[in-house]
Amino acid sequence: MRFSFADTFQSSLDRLDKQDQSIVKVAVFDLQQNPITPGFNLEKLKGRNLWSGRVNQDLRLIMHRDGDLLIVLYVGHHDAAYGWADNHEFRSNQKINSMQLVSLEHITERVVHQEVVHRGPMCFQQHTDDYLLALGLPQEWLLPVKQATKEDLGSLIGTIPDEVVERLIDLAEGNLVPVPRPHDGDPLDHPDSLRHFITVEAKNDLARALEYPWAKWTVFLHPEQRDLVESSFAGPAKVSGSAGTGKTVVALHRAFRLATQNPSSNVLLTTYSRTLAARIEQMATVLAGGLDEIPKNLTITNIHRLAVQIWSAHNPGRSFKAADNTEVSAELEAAIGLRILGPLDLGFIVAEWNHIIDYWGITDWESYRDFSRTGRGTLLGRRQREELWSVFGPVLGKISESSSAMTWSQVTFAATPFATKDQSERFQHIVVDESQDFGPAELSLIRALAEPGPDDLFLCGDAGQRIYRRPFSWNGLGIPIQGRSKHLSSNYRNTEQIQRFARSILGRPAIGGDEEEESRDGVSLLTGALPMVKLCKDESDEVLHLAAWLQDMMRLGYAQSEIAVFTRRTRTLATICDPALRMVEGLNRRDLQDSRPSSEDGVSFGTMHRAKGLEFKAVAVVGCSDNQVPDQDMLASACDEADTHEILEQEINLLHVALTRPRERLLVTCTGKPSRFFPEGFDDQERHVV
Repeated sequence: MRFSFADTFQSSLDRLDKQDQSIVKVAVFDLQQNPITPGFNLEKLKGRNLWSGRVNQDLRLIMHRDGDLLIVLYVGHHDAAYGWADNHEFRSNQKINSMQLVSLEHITERVVHQEVVHRGPMCFQQHTDDYLLALGLPQEWLLPVKQATKEDLGSLIGTIPDEVVERLIDLAEGNLVPVPRPHDGDPLDHPDSLRHFITVEAKNDLARALEYPWAKWTVFLHPEQRDLVESSFAGPAKVSGSAGTGKTVVALHRAFRLATQNPSSNVLLTTYSRTLAARIEQMATVLAGGLDEIPKNLTITNIHRLAVQIWSAHNPGRSFKAADNTEVSAELEAAIGLRILGPLDLGFIVAEWNHIIDYWGITDWESYRDFSRTGRGTLLGRRQREELWSVFGPVLGKISESSSAMTWSQVTFAATPFATKDQSERFQHIVVDESQDFGPAELSLIRALAEPGPDDLFLCGDAGQRIYRRPFSWNGLGIPIQGRSKHLSSNYRNTEQIQRFARSILGRPAIGGDEEEESRDGVSLLTGALPMVKLCKDESDEVLHLAAWLQDMMRLGYAQSEIAVFTRRTRTLATICDPALRMVEGLNRRDLQDSRPSSEDGVSFGTMHRAKGLEFKAVAVVGCSDNQVPDQDMLASACDEADTHEILEQEINLLHVALTRPRERLLVTCTGKPSRFFPEGFDDQERHVV
């Protein structure tokens, strides 16, 4: 007996309470082992190719059964389950040879009760029936779709298969949409089917699949995601995509595939953030079915931890200590001494250190003298560079000759020659997540760690989420990606309402690693509540609004671990978020730290930087006033117009990162004037509060 279940089953299971979920999981285990168990009371539903199964007195499973195939489609309380079955049809689509679950609800109303005046032109009237059906459109939906306007497209989400909706949206935008490639095998093996149905061979596989907290992301890979996971590339390849398009999941699956298919090869999966690296390791544990099941030849770590390990192994007499901005400024100020350098004040010198010396790993006068400072706002002649080097040189010498603290860029640059020489530290395949935050130091290290060749480097990122590093060309570091650059467009994290709101603050193209503009276009196939915006009179008012929202989230059934609160500054967590949390009985605070599991109970608290790579069902972004976002201390540190522009770019991206963490619910609060990054009209409270 072949046993499968659908993503609709996983979604319906998630809507049950914890006790009912446990009961259903036991029943599904039993069903897999013995589908003809009398207690299930299997019954074929009249007029449908669906069956019902009794879990207990109230809960019912809805399934498809055909010969040796059993697919679990839905679970719910008695009336809800039978109502769902009445409105759905499960069958093979003969045009494309895939399995489809089709919603029949509202088709009659859409066909019979047509409005006489349409809000716009019908999008698909010019396309033939055969062409639309060849795209996978179910026959029943042919007439409603042909009469649909652009305004109607959103209502198709959730009623016809997601992949068909994507093709229709592409078509409505005027793009050329090819007919899916012919598929001659089992309909369940069609790429469209694999997106919605998973077949499990053993009880352990089923148990693992049922425990996925993000099933649609890790089990039901989108066809374009699956292609990227399984493809082979002649050299370095890049995958871009806006927030929520599944880049991290693609990176994880690809690293797993490379490690399992090449057991004699060493595979590295790395990222910039320690928090995200810990999160990926937790995801890998779930995907593998346990920590011990992760392939032994797969290393998961953040890039700076790896750099320190390599550097320390080759410097046994020295211990690494990370230098913070305050320490660097103090060293530079001490090197200046009593000298007067005219307009080259401490602020400018610190900026030159951060953007040129440290960023590019410059260690000698000749390199600095000849270095192109393209993009820096203040021009420097030779004499000015000499004066600056009289400050930078002694600081660099002190670092290289002693055990002084080093910046992350310095230790990463220092580890690179060792990685080049030591074959034992090499990897045959390296997968990078959040590659937009890798600078010259980090990319130089991964280039040194992997010998150039097929499938050597696979970099996933989104230039619109760049918050740590400035854009530059990867080609100069030996990472040519021209012709091997792919883009993901389907958003599976955020609802369409949240995606549209978050995208509204960007308003400009983002430049990727091959110096091209990365597309900001994306399609979300989830719908939900509009983001809530609260413009508050003072901080006390902001506390009350956040507390009320937290109370609402608990009333709606969200677990504490599914809720997060992000702020730009740590102070706001103490002055606004803590008091709000204490006002709601039973809530605990869980600080986002690398070592703590994401499932630990408590509402997650963290700054926007800690939000990188994470997702929650409900998120509050607090303290979005203009005097907090952008950060005023960061702006005050700017030494010229170019610096100011760069800081504003990073601050916009940081806010965008925070706004794209929620899957279903988003709250934004501010006291006084809202951030300048929000679009015009944002302060019109009545338009946004829902």
